Amino acid sequence: MGAIPGGLAASEAQAVLAEVRRLCAAVGAEVAEAAGRLRASASDKGAVDVVTAADKLSEQRLTETLHRRFPAHRIAGEEGTRLGPADSPWIWHIDPLDGTANFSRGLPYWMLSVGLAYQQRPVLGVVHGPECRLSVSGIDGVGAWSGEDPLPPAAAVGAERTWLVATDWPWDLAQRERVVRLLAHLAPRIRQFKTYGSAAVDLAHVATGRVDAYVIPHIFPWDQCGGAAACAALGYELRTWTGAPWDLSHPDIDIAVCRPGMWDLLGAACSA
Repeated sequence: MGAIPGGLAASEAQAVLAEVRRLCAAVGAEVAEAAGRLRASASDKGAVDVVTAADKLSEQRLTETLHRRFPAHRIAGEEGTRLGPADSPWIWHIDPLDGTANFSRGLPYWMLSVGLAYQQRPVLGVVHGPECRLSVSGIDGVGAWSGEDPLPPAAAVGAERTWLVATDWPWDLAQRERVVRLLAHLAPRIRQFKTYGSAAVDLAHVATGRVDAYVIPHIFPWDQCGGAAACAALGYELRTWTGAPWDLSHPDIDIAVCRPGMWDLLGAACSA
């Protein structure tokens, strides 16, 4: 067992994680039960992004509960909620509904993503998908779980021809050219690309060993903090698009998460 960032005791971290798992399960069930009505509220948030009443409902439930429980922590939600002291080293990054476009079209690949970071390093996280039936949680330095079942540490990668690599289209359209170059570089060498339209889903798939890597430029702390905590707990490599050590402080907030032994090829593809 490694050290938990911020000096948090393992027993305390596990108690907090259990609380967050219960909270995500309750809010996720509320959103899923009202999905039809909430989907009808979908509206444009940007050129290609959408927001629904489900995002707002979920964010309110999650942020208000966490703020009551941890008043000394900063709370930052995707839809604009900011609670708690701005100078706290502890920050909760919350995506109340990651995969809104999927949700709005009735696709099951959406998740609540809740992560706690200490000085820009994820400490613990939960990603919970009530409709895709995938729930992953983890504590850096302790371990990670799929539901109640412990997940094994990251295994070394196999031959390139067996690799499954997840990626997606960033909302910033200019960043999509970087993804196109990544795909072109890897396409002749790996088995398949996967994308589910949700960073939380893709990170959960890495943590559970269903895909070997997730690489994407220019996403936000709330997209990745929860899932990254689980992947870090299992020993997956976390880097920026340039190969630098990863945390949430990088201005571009690129992330590459992979099994040990993959970075030489992935790094070359990212710099192509």
